[in-house]
Amino acid sequence: MAIESCLLNWGIKRVFTVTVDNANSNYVAISYLKKKINAWGFSILNCKYLHMRCIAHIINLVIVDGMKDGLTPIKKVKDVVRYIRQSPARLQRFKACCEMEGIQSKSSLCLDVSTRWNSTYLMLSFALKFENAFDKYATVDPYFKIDLQSCEGNGVPDSLEWEYIGKIVEFLGHFYKHNLRISGSRYVTSNIFFDEISSVDCLLQEWKSSTDLELSCMGEKMKLKFNKYLGDPDKMNKIIYIAVVVDPRYKLEFMHFALSNVYRKEKGKDLAKKVKLFVYELFDDYEIIFQSENANEHIGNVSESIEEGTKKKPRMRLGHQFMQHKIEIGEAKSKSDLDSYLNEDILVLDKKEDFDILKWWKMNANRFPIDRA
Repeated sequence: MAIESCLLNWGIKRVFTVTVDNANSNYVAISYLKKKINAWGFSILNCKYLHMRCIAHIINLVIVDGMKDGLTPIKKVKDVVRYIRQSPARLQRFKACCEMEGIQSKSSLCLDVSTRWNSTYLMLSFALKFENAFDKYATVDPYFKIDLQSCEGNGVPDSLEWEYIGKIVEFLGHFYKHNLRISGSRYVTSNIFFDEISSVDCLLQEWKSSTDLELSCMGEKMKLKFNKYLGDPDKMNKIIYIAVVVDPRYKLEFMHFALSNVYRKEKGKDLAKKVKLFVYELFDDYEIIFQSENANEHIGNVSESIEEGTKKKPRMRLGHQFMQHKIEIGEAKSKSDLDSYLNEDILVLDKKEDFDILKWWKMNANRFPIDRA
């Protein structure tokens, strides 16, 4: 298998998750990879959370499915953009039309790629800025409407179709910004996945209930597709929830709030309890691994000490003896790093303040050394 071969070549045996698209063949591939990683002896919870479905790919499927019935106006925009871009002379005339209409924009006409919805969004949003310029161009180029009309009968977009394009642009703009946030490569994104998914769900609910029939229809189709992949929380990788809890701005408090809003109060309350169990389950497994590695290191150090015959076991102080005694008789309970972290208030930031979650954990490693466990 290609992934297994790459991991072995790179010397990587500690793998937490693998992100793949939604092809059925990936289930077989991930099942195979789980067995291999477990055999290497470096798995977390026996690779229980290894399979992560690509959220960006799911959003792409949702959008493509929702836009199926609105392709004619989009195809018309693509045709007029292609027509003007085909010739330097046409481009020059189009720029002159922009000047006559007083359109000043740094954007330029671009064509989309059929397999990338975000390129369709950019094509439409740029073209929309030049709507009046297209109308003006039709008066200076007599072949403009004739050639496009003969091109599969699509023709030039009329005013109603431009209005529809405006709705599409506004509609896709939310997803475009969402996609940029979750696809960042220079910062951690896993802690914002659930917030972004929840926001998309709320947005689709809003569009589904819209009085605008076109928007409502599109929202309903997208919501059905969304529910297929992300509607059942029991089928989602629990790391999506756990990553939110280790964000000091959210923790379990946000999970209670968000889950109750997305899945209604009673179901949200039950899910929040499960999330807490997931978090402790993961923490306990890391703690066992950490203690096991420390024990092996300690055994090695003791062996060296015995051989050298120079080191002696230090005497335990009375204060430490007292605390150990209280713990043994059950009158004192030792809190874990996770308990201490969850019991502290959430981190409140100014809306304009950038937050670097890795930097925050590095600065607070002495107080909550969860990363070591």
